[in-house]
Amino acid sequence: MYRYTDIRNDWRLLDEETFEVPSGIELLSHEAFASPNGPHVEQVRPSSVIGPFRMVPALHHLLYALQLLMRCRNHSVLIVNGSSPLWLAVGLLNQTLFCLRKRRVLCWALHAEPSTRFSREIMRWGLKGTSLSLLWSKNTVSSHVEFFQLPETRFLFMPYKANHSKELPYKLSLDNYVFAGGNSKRDYDTLLTAIKGTGIPLVISSTDPEVKSSLRDLSNVTVVSAVEPEFAELQAASRFVVMPMHEEGIRGAGEANICNAMWHGKPVIAADNISAHEYIQHGQTGFVVPSGDTKALRDHIIRLWNNPELTRTMGEAAHRHVVENFTQSSFSQRLRRLSAILGTEEFFVPHIRTTKIQLEAETPSRQAS
Repeated sequence: MYRYTDIRNDWRLLDEETFEVPSGIELLSHEAFASPNGPHVEQVRPSSVIGPFRMVPALHHLLYALQLLMRCRNHSVLIVNGSSPLWLAVGLLNQTLFCLRKRRVLCWALHAEPSTRFSREIMRWGLKGTSLSLLWSKNTVSSHVEFFQLPETRFLFMPYKANHSKELPYKLSLDNYVFAGGNSKRDYDTLLTAIKGTGIPLVISSTDPEVKSSLRDLSNVTVVSAVEPEFAELQAASRFVVMPMHEEGIRGAGEANICNAMWHGKPVIAADNISAHEYIQHGQTGFVVPSGDTKALRDHIIRLWNNPELTRTMGEAAHRHVVENFTQSSFSQRLRRLSAILGTEEFFVPHIRTTKIQLEAETPSRQAS
């Protein structure tokens, strides 16, 4: 049976057909896990008492978090989505009210990037009440450790997923434009500089008014505000996808966008220093260049645009790469299996400076007692 330390060294162990799921572990979540892959996760819905407080989101989150933590038993693991404020409520309560017997909490898709010292301390306290947080690149593990001054064992890199892989890939290739999309941390100025004067048609999709208003008006660039499923259709109908990213903050962005594009059989050219290299095989499924490197970005865009056969073969390789590594079902299985492993570990956190994680499973003698 694998331990947490094994997974830290190689997340691919979670994919093995011979993986032994620990017995006697109860997995709980505020979300529904529809996929049959992996151990069962019980969804705990808000009680009827909490329901009326939905009009006061902060109070609702605290009451729901309290309900979830009280539902946990000795060998329960609570799975929370870090893109929801609920994770912070769970962490804060687990660190304060349940400090004598902390619940095991796994937070995935952690979105914790505070802009003030006060909010950083609040999030740091919440993270101290979270057993493990999943991040989408090794670089972000290092940045979170440094920023929050927490042990590295509190964060784990496990790759994200192609959300579009819940459905079959679209076969809409028009091949007559390049696509770039998304809002968070996008460096469209570098992209526009790279593509200026090439005559290559570019479609940019952003739903953020500030992002749209900042885009320069170029004759070969079309700006739209597509949402799903139109966003996916634009990706799938393009010749290839470009992801220009700013290097800022403690977390990356665009991981799902990269995986989705490759799922639809599109090579991805990313200008990124944080996460892209974890997903794109440089020279095989796309290209990764440094953030802000206009010349390198321009060279690869022109190269792929002028070589349809290379674009096709790289796109096919990109789809295979997602099938083998980044599908929705694979991610769900990894998340559940990892959660089950955490149920066998003893997380003891008396203080940030004396944090100790006992990674040895209970010995037979202790179990007998």
